[in-house]
Amino acid sequence: MLTNYIKIAFRNLKKNKFFSLLNILGLSIGLAISLLLLAYTKYEMSYDSMFPNQADIYRMYMKMTPTYNSENWVNLPNVVGPQVKENVPGVLKFTRMVKHDFGAKASLKIGNETIMEDRLFLTDSSFFSMFHVEFVEGNPNTVFKEKNSVVISESRKKKFFPNGNAINQLIAINQKDTLRVTGVYKDFASNSTLDAEMIYNIMDNWMGKNLSWGNASFETYVQVKAGADMAQMEKNATALIDKNIPKDEQYYTNFYFQPLSQVHLYSSDFRSGYTSRVGNIKTIHTLLGLSALILLIASINYMNLATARTSKNAKEVGVNKVLGARKSQITLRFYTETGLVTFLSFVIGFVLAIVLAPFFKSITGAEFSLTNLFNLEFILWSIVLWLMITVLAGSFPSLYMSRINSLILMNKSVLKNSTVELAKKGLVIFQFIISSVLIISVSVMLYQMNFVKKKNLGYNPQEVISVPIKSINTMEKLQSIMGLVNQLPGTLASTPVQSMPGDNESGKTTYREIGDKTGLSTTTSSTFGPITKTLGLTLLAGQDLPANLSKTDTNTYVLINEVVLKFLGYTEPQEAIGKKILTEMNKQSIIRGVVQNFNFQSLKESIGGYSYYTMNGPSESVRELLIRFNTNDLPGYLQKLEALFKRELPDAAYDFTFVDSHVQSLYSSENRSSQIIMIFSFLTIFIACLGLIGLAGFTTEQRSKEIGVRKVLGANVFNITGLLSGSFLKLVCIAFLIAAPIAWYIMNAWLAGFTYRVQIPWWSFALAAAISILITALAVGYQTVKAALANPVNSLRDE
Repeated sequence: MLTNYIKIAFRNLKKNKFFSLLNILGLSIGLAISLLLLAYTKYEMSYDSMFPNQADIYRMYMKMTPTYNSENWVNLPNVVGPQVKENVPGVLKFTRMVKHDFGAKASLKIGNETIMEDRLFLTDSSFFSMFHVEFVEGNPNTVFKEKNSVVISESRKKKFFPNGNAINQLIAINQKDTLRVTGVYKDFASNSTLDAEMIYNIMDNWMGKNLSWGNASFETYVQVKAGADMAQMEKNATALIDKNIPKDEQYYTNFYFQPLSQVHLYSSDFRSGYTSRVGNIKTIHTLLGLSALILLIASINYMNLATARTSKNAKEVGVNKVLGARKSQITLRFYTETGLVTFLSFVIGFVLAIVLAPFFKSITGAEFSLTNLFNLEFILWSIVLWLMITVLAGSFPSLYMSRINSLILMNKSVLKNSTVELAKKGLVIFQFIISSVLIISVSVMLYQMNFVKKKNLGYNPQEVISVPIKSINTMEKLQSIMGLVNQLPGTLASTPVQSMPGDNESGKTTYREIGDKTGLSTTTSSTFGPITKTLGLTLLAGQDLPANLSKTDTNTYVLINEVVLKFLGYTEPQEAIGKKILTEMNKQSIIRGVVQNFNFQSLKESIGGYSYYTMNGPSESVRELLIRFNTNDLPGYLQKLEALFKRELPDAAYDFTFVDSHVQSLYSSENRSSQIIMIFSFLTIFIACLGLIGLAGFTTEQRSKEIGVRKVLGANVFNITGLLSGSFLKLVCIAFLIAAPIAWYIMNAWLAGFTYRVQIPWWSFALAAAISILITALAVGYQTVKAALANPVNSLRDE
């Protein structure tokens, strides 16, 4: 019997080639995209699963006080790890991680080669046992036995030492420290939060030895006993704050333990952290939702076309019922046909997924391999998915046809059955609701991201580059190089800074006066020189920071923004100039100038307090040289700049970053999300169009005799096209009226993540309505015009 059903299914596919092609094409595209999205989400959710002790490893984070906006910080003081190991029962081991120089790029010299490295870390030796780091050279238990030892990844070994053994080779860092290679470890997996390429012992550095409850710059991981009471451990860890820090000096209130399995996807709203691999569970939910929508619309297409074909199958099914066919047999027959179509679609979809994988990887930034599509688990899930789609897509036609009375099936009145028509209309409306919501969402996202790109940030990041300068070891050398840079044709200004805006600044507190414990959380950056000119800041009062200080000068000179000015109680910028204030940098801090507020972080966050400062012996040294330029020959200018640095610093690596590129990187997640949603929205709409074309074809075919009669009675092409298109346009209008409030709600929720946001534009709704109508006109138009132009004799011949 099943064999006969398969034969009937193939016969129906051949008989209706055009509609079968639409069905298979729509399902194939939907399945291909869904398979890629599912493979990607599975990859994202597999982060850190390769570590044997994953279930017992936690990353600590802390809750800040309201002064610091009650944020969650990943980076902790370096004393926290040792203290929880000693005082919190259940903690087996800890390890701290900190990026070299708190995030600055390191200049390496290996033999005669100079290389810039941005994945150099310091950790405790327990790091290797906690994460079971696999070494290919060296012993993980002894690699840090000797002082100034460093271990490197296999990929760095191939890069640094392609022709020989890495062990005992020397690597000079920033022309200051020399480290000896004592081990080579296997690269961390691409789905690992850990992404260190070089690691040296934190205990060889002050960062590991000089324990403090103040400097929050260290990621801290702990391994706990299996089954430990984490809530109690968090209470015990938090109790250490009151035990060691006076209440009026506390700037964080609680310690928490985040499971390693959640670190990748549930940390996007945390402050700090050094990993370059930060995911977002909201993105995963969005992609899963898109995947479900694409499959649902592809299934709806099939249901619509299959339901529309009931008129052709009605008599055949009626005869089968009269001859004794049971409901279960009729149901099985339709499910068999659906299963065959979906199986063919799955095969084609897998091929499409393989072909589209490189393009998909390029737009998502995913690192997953094509092997993800062929592992046993994924294949089993695909089989389950095939069965689910078969059941979903074949449900209405099979159940409906199996339950209708055989006498009705033999009668043409089945064509006008209200249930069938209502189902078709409902499914078309649902498709266009989804399409309209997606069109509105994409237009609002693009509008917001364009607003982000064009908004005046309060400073000008255009035509500014940042060059790492940590390898310059003396102030005299730095001043000399700055002088040469300023002499280059095209250079307008240059200023050494601790960090580009929004990158690796420090967090300090500004107080109104001595003895006042109420402070303002202030982002600070060490610098000297014309910072306002270099960054294009608007100076409201006072002057720029001094380029040179007397060696006996004990003051700190600060350049504050309006947020700090307001906190200090001044109403006019000029009032603050020359006034002494209390900062964490120095009790003798003097306001040198006031600048207009500027967005040093992304527009998702409100502007906070910011201070540039200059002093002798700052705790944070300058790391980068910002250079503002204006030239018609950018490649030539950059070549001259590189030649200058290589001539003056032959033993240091050279690199640079455009500051405006850094600003855009702050929105990389939002840009990627909007791009993904836009592309897959268009694909979703395309799949919906396939179904609409097929449905229009069936409708015109069913009404061919009516069209013939109308033409004989004098109806023209325009009348007939309007008649057939009107019913579809009514459905589109109904869908839009339902979709508009849904889209408004969703986009309001998305825009709420931005402090600086656009209002949802009216034209996004008009655009959605226009596109929906245009799609309907194009999809339905061809079929209706074709029917309207046909000779009525052909359709009326058998009457």
